[in-house]
Amino acid sequence: MSRSRHVGKIRKRLEDVKSRWVRPARTDFSDNESARLATDALLDGGPEAYWQALSQEGEVDFLSSVEAQYIQAQAKEPPCAPETPGGAEAGAKGLDSCSLQSGTYFPVASEGSAPTLLHTWASAEKPYLKEKSSATVYFQTDKHSNIRDLIRRCIARTSQVLAILMDVFTDVEIFCDILEAANKRGVFVCVLLDQGGVKLFQEMCDKVQISDSHLKNISIRSVEAEVYCAKSGRKFAGQVQEKFIISDWRYVLSGSYR
Repeated sequence: MSRSRHVGKIRKRLEDVKSRWVRPARTDFSDNESARLATDALLDGGPEAYWQALSQEGEVDFLSSVEAQYIQAQAKEPPCAPETPGGAEAGAKGLDSCSLQSGTYFPVASEGSAPTLLHTWASAEKPYLKEKSSATVYFQTDKHSNIRDLIRRCIARTSQVLAILMDVFTDVEIFCDILEAANKRGVFVCVLLDQGGVKLFQEMCDKVQISDSHLKNISIRSVEAEVYCAKSGRKFAGQVQEKFIISDWRYVLSGSYR
């Protein structure tokens, strides 16, 4: 008896949307097991294992070449259990105790605790809750509202708290604005950087000779995006590709400029 060939979720949907005769189905938001198995294979065995998993699952190649290269470059080995006396049985228990969650896209456990300063902010007065909200959209083609200048004006008018999330932070002039706000006006500044952008930020500080003594009122931390864990324990972290600024709990700037 012949066995029907398995068809992956994405491939099946592509076939349906291409056909004029298939009626629209209810959108399926469940996890794609075929995609998970293929991603695990890429993490554990490289491109050949990835293609083999796609073939077995009947799924299409859903990763771009850049994404596949990023996953392989960022892959980390699972933590090893320390050697303990007691033989193989004790060693197996030790491995179980430090093994990562498997079979899930986004583990719920965080590897790092939240900064203490954020707890202080959480209890601070939030005037924005009492005010009417409004939004303004600026386009880079608007020569009268230069986006970079808007960012600098926002920093210049901040008087209490400034929170900044950046994927890559290498703008020396904006960094000077932040240093002036912190050191001259007593503004508390929290800068969150994507883990992958820390090296570039450090290079900028080294070039302009900024040391810890200049950052007394500034908290600088690095954060990772969601972490994907394969069943083998190998994992990789995504990238934070956002930019936003919160000023005095009243103003928020979000977007990018080039």
